[in-house]
Amino acid sequence: MTPRPTRVLVYEPYPFGSEGGNLRTLKYLIERADPEHTEFLLVVPFETPFTERVRDLNVTCLVVAPPDRVNRYGGGALRDTAFRRLQTAWDLLRHNLDLRKVIRHERVDVVYANCIRAVLCTMLGSLLTRTPVLWYVKGDLGNPFLDTLGFVAASKILFFCGTNRDDRYPFLVRVFARKTGVLKIGIDLDAITEIRHGDHGALRRELGIRPDEVNLIILGQLYRPKGVHFLLEALARVVERQPSVRLFIVGDHVIDEYQPYKEELVAVIRERGLEDHVVFTGWRADAMEILSLMDALVHPSLSEGFGRAVLEAMAMAKPVCASRVGGLRETVRDGENGFSFPPGDVDGLTERLFKLIDDKDLRARFGAAARQTVETDYLIDDKVQQFEGFVARLASGRDAPTSGGHDAP
Repeated sequence: MTPRPTRVLVYEPYPFGSEGGNLRTLKYLIERADPEHTEFLLVVPFETPFTERVRDLNVTCLVVAPPDRVNRYGGGALRDTAFRRLQTAWDLLRHNLDLRKVIRHERVDVVYANCIRAVLCTMLGSLLTRTPVLWYVKGDLGNPFLDTLGFVAASKILFFCGTNRDDRYPFLVRVFARKTGVLKIGIDLDAITEIRHGDHGALRRELGIRPDEVNLIILGQLYRPKGVHFLLEALARVVERQPSVRLFIVGDHVIDEYQPYKEELVAVIRERGLEDHVVFTGWRADAMEILSLMDALVHPSLSEGFGRAVLEAMAMAKPVCASRVGGLRETVRDGENGFSFPPGDVDGLTERLFKLIDDKDLRARFGAAARQTVETDYLIDDKVQQFEGFVARLASGRDAPTSGGHDAP
């Protein structure tokens, strides 16, 4: 009898319609996993356009709405009083019990969580059904109590790179060495290449992208950890000497809690006289097409698990200027395949922007080296196969120890 596929429940607490890096990673896994080996079930707290796109891939998508206290974003629960935090913990327990029913009814073999919120929402339900949890750490770990719960509850903990793994909790990594490992991020190079060589003349005209200007882009959600305010400060210095520069901000705030940050950015643009140098496009389904028309990508993030937009730009042979955060510390080698700078360092960012803007040949060299980096280390199909290996071993109960220093399963 042919064995059935490993059934993986993906709990995604942030299924926002705008497809950020985490959702693109998830979509890659769903699209490219071998259905004879791995079958996905997506569980979300509410419907969005992303859930409809997942259903179009013939994947079951269930909505399990958590209590209102659990279904908050932007750190609201952590800022509550002690009593209200206890109420939230009780509601989280109730939500876990609801998910336990789903895990049991759907005969789930492995629960996949890509953030600490997902781990907390599924850990008790998984424990009660004896279902292993795979935690793929994609963001910055910042709450010692909750993160320690995650280390204890998860059956397997994967990081983007060894640097991320060893950053925050070296003691926990040593204690739980047997269940920690590395799985690098992956890129669909063929799809990127197709976009890169496409005809985007109409898009160029729509956005007013001019060939006589140096066009910079920042991609992603607008909230303070992305460091856009530092980029605007650097840009204000740059345009004093090089006025033929424009920055395209492709993305927007996703939740209401981040709206004030966007308003702050608009105020900075007005105060620094950057109105003619900055374009807000909002979220765009054709963000990659816009990227293909740019001269360089800037990523001034203050905190990051990796920064998929940087890797996408590198795959498109675009020069990048990125802060040294998360997995980018291993990927972007300053002065070799791009520029990197300390997070929040406006002087360092300004200096590197001047070099990129002034030297077209440098941009071309960086772009070629960046593309080679992706071809060597970040192809998506390799990563999907490794992911399937991890979940298959977890489902069978034979998960072998890993050294934590390699991305192979």
